[in-house]
Amino acid sequence: MKKKVESIVIVGGGSAGWMTASFLCKLHPDLKITVVESPNVPTIGVGESTIGSINHFLGALDLKDEDWMPHCNAAYKLAIQFTDFRDKGTTFYYPFGMKDTENTGAGVTDWYLNRVTNPDSLEFSESFYSVMPFCYNNKMMEGDIKNFSFRNDSAYQLDAILFAKFLKEKYALPRGVELIQKHVKTVSLDEDGYIDYIQTDDDTKIYADLFVDCSGFKSMLLEKTLGVKHQSFESLLLNNKAWAAQVPYTDKEKELGVVTNCTALGNGWVWYTPLYSRIGTGYVFSDKFTSEEEALQEYKDFLDSDKMPVHNPGRSKDLTFRLIDVRNGTHEKCWHKNCIAIGLSWGFIEPLESSGLMFVQEAIVTLSQTLSLGNGVISKIHIDNANFYMNSIMNSFKIFVAYHFTLSQRRDTKYWRYVTEETDMFAHDDFGTVGGYAGRILHSHQIESNENGIPDILAGMQTYPSNKTQMVMVKSVLKGRGINNQGLVDPMTLKYWEQKYKFFTNLASKAQSHNQVLKKNIYKGK
Repeated sequence: MKKKVESIVIVGGGSAGWMTASFLCKLHPDLKITVVESPNVPTIGVGESTIGSINHFLGALDLKDEDWMPHCNAAYKLAIQFTDFRDKGTTFYYPFGMKDTENTGAGVTDWYLNRVTNPDSLEFSESFYSVMPFCYNNKMMEGDIKNFSFRNDSAYQLDAILFAKFLKEKYALPRGVELIQKHVKTVSLDEDGYIDYIQTDDDTKIYADLFVDCSGFKSMLLEKTLGVKHQSFESLLLNNKAWAAQVPYTDKEKELGVVTNCTALGNGWVWYTPLYSRIGTGYVFSDKFTSEEEALQEYKDFLDSDKMPVHNPGRSKDLTFRLIDVRNGTHEKCWHKNCIAIGLSWGFIEPLESSGLMFVQEAIVTLSQTLSLGNGVISKIHIDNANFYMNSIMNSFKIFVAYHFTLSQRRDTKYWRYVTEETDMFAHDDFGTVGGYAGRILHSHQIESNENGIPDILAGMQTYPSNKTQMVMVKSVLKGRGINNQGLVDPMTLKYWEQKYKFFTNLASKAQSHNQVLKKNIYKGK
C-alpha cells in the first residue's frame, strides 16, 4: 500500500461492519475509524448461530455474557444436531469442547474400531464429549466440566441485527468511531487503481488510507469497483435460496434447547435456532430441484409436523415468511489494493455449520494482525499472506460442509441422489484438502483427535475409517508378528467411556434447564 494506514473507512454497517469497527477501535485506538452506513439499506439478519471461536472475539473486547446477551436476545449453544442427514430417522451431533481421548490407545480410532464389532455401543459424541447429556435434556452447566471450558467452548444463538446494534451504540460509538449515515453513490479510483474516496448521495467526499467493504452480497468496493472476480461454489454447495421465519414459543422449557438443530428435507435442510424470546428458523434449499412455492409448502409442513420439539399442527398459518437469496462462494482474494472485504462482501458458505460470523471474525483478526505486523505500513507480502490464509480456511470449510451432503446415505429424492452421486469434490479443491482427508479416511491411524469436526461427521455418516477390511488387515499383520489381539480396543477404554457418560448423565439430571440458567444469570428474571 502507498502509505501508512492512519484512517479507515468501513462501508456498510450490519454485524460485519460494527464487529470490525469495535475490534479495531479497541486494538488500534490511534486509528481514525469511520463507518458509512446507509439509512435505507436493510441488514440481512439470518446468521443467528455461532461457534465457540466467537468467545475469543468477545474476550478481546472485554465483554462478559451479562454485558451483551440481554441486548441481543441471546441464548447458549453447546452443539449442532443433524437430523435425517445420514438417512431418514437418524440423528448425530457435533458437540463443542475438547474430545476426551483419555485412556484410549489410538484416540478417536479406538471408537471406530469398537463400533465395527459393537454397533450398539455409545455414540461417538457420547464417548468423547462431556456435554452430551446436557444437550439431550436442554440443561446448562454453570461452570467448567471435564474437557469443556464454559468461557471458551460455549457458543451463542443470537439476533445478529441486535448484536450489530449493541456494538454500534454501546461499544464503537462511545469509543470514538465516527458514524456517517448516508448512502454511497460512487467510488473514485486514483491513477494507480487504488480507492481515492467514496462519494455519498449528497456529494460528500470521504477519504481514507484503507477501505473496508462490508456492503454485503453486492460487494460494492471489492467486486463492483475493483473488479475482483467472484468464484461460485454452487456446483459443490447447491443450496441457493432460503425461506426464513420467526417462530414464537409454544412451550419454552422444551423448545429453548442448547443446540442448533439442522434437519434435512427433500431438497435441502431446515435450521432451528432457539433464541431467548423466539425461535429463528429457515429452509435452505436448491431451486434446481424444487420451486420456491413447493419449497415453502415443504417448509410449512415441517413446521407443523412432530419433527419440531413441540408438535403444533397449526403453527405455520400465523407466521410471516421471507425469501432470501444465498450466494455460495468467495472472491479470488479478500484484500486488493487498499481495500479489504469482510463478511458477505468477501464470501459466504451456506449456514449449515454456523460459519457466517466466524468468517467475519477471522477476517477482522487477520486485518488487525496485518496492521500490527508493520505498524500500519503494509507491503504486498503482508496482503498476500492475508489472502492466502483467508482463502485456505474458506476452502477447507467448504469441503467440510460439503461432506455433510456427499457422505449421506439418502437416495430418496433427485436432490439427494445428485449430491451423493454427481458432486465432484476434487474439482473444487485448491489446497489438497480433499486428498488429505481421503488418505486419512482410508487409513484410520492418520485420523487425529484434533481434526476438529471431521471425525464427528465421519462417525455420524457411518463412514468409519476403521472398518472390517482394515481390522482384517491389522489382525493379519499382528498375527504374522506372533501377536494375538482379537479385540484391538482395550476393555478399560470402553469401561471408561461408559462410566464417564453415566457420571455426566447424572450431573445433567441435577442441573437447571437452559431457560432457568438464562433467567437467573443473564436476564435476571425478565
